Amino acid sequence: MLNVSKIKVFTISIAVLFFFSTCKKDNYKFPYVTINANIGIYSDLGDLAQGNAKIFPKERFGGVGGLIIYRDYDDRYTAFDAACTYDYFDNCILKISNSFQELMECPCCSSSFLLSSDGNVFKSPATYPLQQYSAFTDGSILRVVN
Repeated sequence: MLNVSKIKVFTISIAVLFFFSTCKKDNYKFPYVTINANIGIYSDLGDLAQGNAKIFPKERFGGVGGLIIYRDYDDRYTAFDAACTYDYFDNCILKISNSFQELMECPCCSSSFLLSSDGNVFKSPATYPLQQYSAFTDGSILRVVN
């Protein structure tokens, strides 16, 4: 009888350990910031060609690392945060790739993100896409909100 109890306790202990080791909680949380930016399509983005991006410092329009505005080939604008999702806590601000305008690169961790695919990771160590904000045109203004 004692051996059966030890086996049950051992089996239950193994099951509990297995459960807690396989259910890792994902603690990723990009910092929330309020964005309410009005960007002039002609004055601020007039020189932005299709398939290109422009970075605005956070002092001007907000964001954790500033704002990236990407203009796609259908003349739609998408807004992303300019902070790397891997190193945002180290103030790593993305840079536009020298070889490909739709690619953003992190100078700190060497991650890269493809803007034309909703800011998805192109090269790790980052595992999360860029933080995207709502962007819509209102006449000659691009409104970016969060």
